[in-house]
Formats: sequence, C-alpha cells, structure tokens
Amino acid sequence: MTLDERIQKDLTELYNGGDNQGEIKNALALNGLIQAKSGQTSFATRALPGYYAGDRKAKTVMVMLNPGMDVDEANDNLMCDICKRSMKNAADIENYHQWCVEYGHIDRSRLDNFDLKQAFFLHKWKGTGISLPTNLIANPKSDKQTLLDAKEIVLTQKLQLDLIPYASSSFGKFAKNKLSLVFPFIETVFDEIFSHDRQFVIFCSRKFERVFKEYNKDQTYPGTIDFLGTYSQKIVGSKINGSCSKICIHYNNMSIDAIIANTFPNQALPNAYDKMEEYGAFCYSVYNKKD
Repeated sequence: MTLDERIQKDLTELYNGGDNQGEIKNALALNGLIQAKSGQTSFATRALPGYYAGDRKAKTVMVMLNPGMDVDEANDNLMCDICKRSMKNAADIENYHQWCVEYGHIDRSRLDNFDLKQAFFLHKWKGTGISLPTNLIANPKSDKQTLLDAKEIVLTQKLQLDLIPYASSSFGKFAKNKLSLVFPFIETVFDEIFSHDRQFVIFCSRKFERVFKEYNKDQTYPGTIDFLGTYSQKIVGSKINGSCSKICIHYNNMSIDAIIANTFPNQALPNAYDKMEEYGAFCYSVYNKKD
C-alpha cells in the first residue's frame, strides 16, 4: 500500500462511519510485536496515526521507528488531537495532511530535544536541502530563538517518516515470530522514499538492521537490501562509540544508498548537541565512502 492508501484506510476505520470511535485494524494486528504494559496493546489502536512530517518531496529523508506516547494516553486523546489539527473528524484527510506538512510551523514555539537532535545531526551535512541557521552553534549552545528556528526548519524542510505510525511509550525488542508483520510497512516506506528524487536517506535506529535482514530473507523481497558495511568511531567526551551501517536499497528497478544511524536514539546523546553534531558528521563521512 502507498502512504496515501494507508492513511485513507486508517482514518476511515478510526472514524467508523461517524457513529463512534473505531479501531485501526492494522494497529491491532501488530499486537505482540513489541512488549506492552499490562492491559495495553503494543501500539495505540484508537489514536491518530503519525505517518510523516514535513516535505514529502524533500531531498533528505529520516525514518524513525514510531511516535512515542503512552498507549492509553494516545487512545484517550483522539478528539483533542482532532481539534489541534483542525480536522472536522477522524476521516478529514485533507487537514490531516496539512498538519503533517505544517507541523514544524505549528509547533515553532516549543523547544524539543528530539527534534533539535535531528538538526545538529544534520548540521555538518552538505546538499541536504535544509537551510539551518548560519549562527547555529552546538557548543556553547545557541540562543533559544536560534534553536527554535533550527527546530522549525529541520521539521519542515526534510521528510520524516515513521515505520510504524502507531504510538507506544517505548519500542522494545521485536517478537521474533511476528517480525513479518512489519514487512508491509517497510514496503510503504520504500514506496514513499522512491516516489521522489532523494539525496540522503537515514534510518534512525539499530533495530532497522535486524528487520531489514529478516525482510531480505523473505521470498517476496529477496536481495532488496545490500549491506555494505558497519563503521564505528569514538565520540569525543563520551563513553560511547557512534556507529552506523551503510546499505543500498533496490526497489522498483531503482537503487539508492542509505545509512542506518545505529546510535541515533542513544539516551546519552539527546541533550548533548555537540556530540550529536560530531556523530552526524561521522555518519556523513560513512555515507560518502566509496565502496
């Protein structure tokens, strides 16, 4: 399914004909994929899905695992989220898309370390199509307005996709016998990536490597992904090594290089802008390696 087809299906099920709040069947089918809190499903099934944010034609794409929020909280906040997004109801696809595209502008006044982490990760990259502020400084930290500007820019001038668009408070280990449930979502992500010319594609978790290797073994998708190498480098002033894996994706008779930024979600990096900038520069050098 394409991204638009998935959004259409999910919102139609969530609206449930307008009679009452429905349930997203694809989210429910993923139950057990990751460990859930007692009494919860693995992912929110009665909440607005978070498929993407930013410019769908952008040169740079960053792919995350899924939106982070407690499942019960996400399920309980549907009407509040619909109001925030100016949607008439849960089937209002036009305003759903508008919110996704304009989210960086709408949320411009709120500092968020996860979003700023993306800006500093990409700060040293060239040719991204993202015009970060010229006075953005990782260490010492930039002033608040510069950080807010950087956050707005990185959210609007790139495309951010979520592999699983349904919320969970954390994303633990995949249940081995359920990993194939993720494969159709990979197809949707690949379809969206290859729908426009891209310069950089970045998958922001080590977990993508595992799911891609299993995906490659499936008879439906053999040899879709070439694994070109994994590289690591000590991050100055930190106890951790930054690592990333370079891959090449073959899809619909096209190919593109990409990286899996294994260390991107590491809890030691979110507030350390200088370290995230250094790690991003290292990933950029790996991306440009001639294999």
